[in-house]
Amino acid sequence: MQALLTQAAEKARELFGYETLRPHQTKVLQQVFAGQDCIAILPTGSGKSLCYGLPAVVRPGLVLVISPLIALMRDQAWRFKQAGIPCDWLDSHRTAGEKDQVMTDLSQGITKILLISPERLARDDFREKLRSLPIQLIAVDEAHCISQWGGHFRPDYRLLGQYLAPLGPTQKLAVTATATSQVRQDIAEILLLQRPAQVAGEITRSNLKIKVISSKNIDSQYTALLQSVQSSKGCGIIYATTRKLVGEVHGMLRNAGIPSLPYHAGLLPDQRQYAQQEFIHGRIPIVVATNAFGLGIDKSDIRFVHHMGLPSSLEQYVQEIGRAGRDGGTASCGLFFNSRDYHVQKFMIDKSYPDVSHLKACLTLIRKSIQGPHGIDEDQALYAMRSQVNLPDRDLHQILDILYRESLLSRLRSSYGGSSSGYYAEQANNSVVIFEGSANESQVLRTYPDRKRNDLLKLDAMKTYAHASDLERPRLLRQYFSLDAPIRF
Repeated sequence: MQALLTQAAEKARELFGYETLRPHQTKVLQQVFAGQDCIAILPTGSGKSLCYGLPAVVRPGLVLVISPLIALMRDQAWRFKQAGIPCDWLDSHRTAGEKDQVMTDLSQGITKILLISPERLARDDFREKLRSLPIQLIAVDEAHCISQWGGHFRPDYRLLGQYLAPLGPTQKLAVTATATSQVRQDIAEILLLQRPAQVAGEITRSNLKIKVISSKNIDSQYTALLQSVQSSKGCGIIYATTRKLVGEVHGMLRNAGIPSLPYHAGLLPDQRQYAQQEFIHGRIPIVVATNAFGLGIDKSDIRFVHHMGLPSSLEQYVQEIGRAGRDGGTASCGLFFNSRDYHVQKFMIDKSYPDVSHLKACLTLIRKSIQGPHGIDEDQALYAMRSQVNLPDRDLHQILDILYRESLLSRLRSSYGGSSSGYYAEQANNSVVIFEGSANESQVLRTYPDRKRNDLLKLDAMKTYAHASDLERPRLLRQYFSLDAPIRF
């Protein structure tokens, strides 16, 4: 094992420019090279990808990486290729010819790292192909998506264990920036990990200078934020809790002569793509955004990440401030809030959980309308819902999104365009066809009320953190994430 660690450190220096491996990278690699399944909880920007990238160059066999986001897969593939590691990816946007070439390279042993989405594993023919490949390690990135309690929940992730089981006792590594003890337990159970080791770094990196500013009213909150931005150097992200607040903060900066661009899901795909590219390439210094912005944004020189308003959870907060200072330089992270913010977030949580009777009614209506294997057009489904359920269109669309999110229904878009910058593809479509989903209805509906209670508890923990003293906050974070708690077997 020591020989492999030495080789890994040499490759980190030769291929990635690391003077030395970071302590927690070394701890994770020790477990990997010892053949141990492992759950690694390391802060954003701590070099998690090297924990599965380096085994690909010092051990024989393929490293299979499961990732939730096309943009993230493409960026990682590009970076591994730039370092000279044969890496490729599969996603729905690649042409048939490109996919055939990927499979040919895999068969010939050319590719050392393959990045895929969990949905790719749902295909029987692809899983059968994997069985013929010498896979040395399966890495699950953003592993908190596995747990319905982990934020950014992806139902397809819950099927990974059964998808991967036919591959035999292949070593697995689950990596994420945030995971409570309950989430880690879910990760271990769903992935069928064999007595996994746990490696946990600090919740936030030491180069992040965190400040929390409580204001008596919204005007003083704006003033404090503006003063902080004006005193900051370099580029940054300002997160706001609502689309309306994004527009107001963007307008304040514009009036102060500070260039910025807005980003939220209500903008057209081209507008979001433009804002993202202008920011990544340094042509605009600030993006004001909802939490739709950030995952997969690989920009190492972000000098500040501020929050205008209380985030909905400590998981969200920690992940978002972790996007600052990834180059190791000092970065500031300001949380600007007032008492009203808590009630705004609570209202948004209440609105995001429609009454379960409405979910059942809409699900029943759509299922009755689905015509065999051909499904039903989404517009027809909405028409059926309008005729039977007395709710405004906005609520009906939200119910549909929840039924999709929970995999009680599935959808197929007939055409694609744009690119995704969130967990779910935000793609323009000419038509959406709805089919029966793969989830267990009784299980989903049984846990539905618990999900809302859990989100409210997370918001309460965020509120407690914001009101705590500077000395108390690190203790509260470690207590919340229970990093020292063992996994039960």
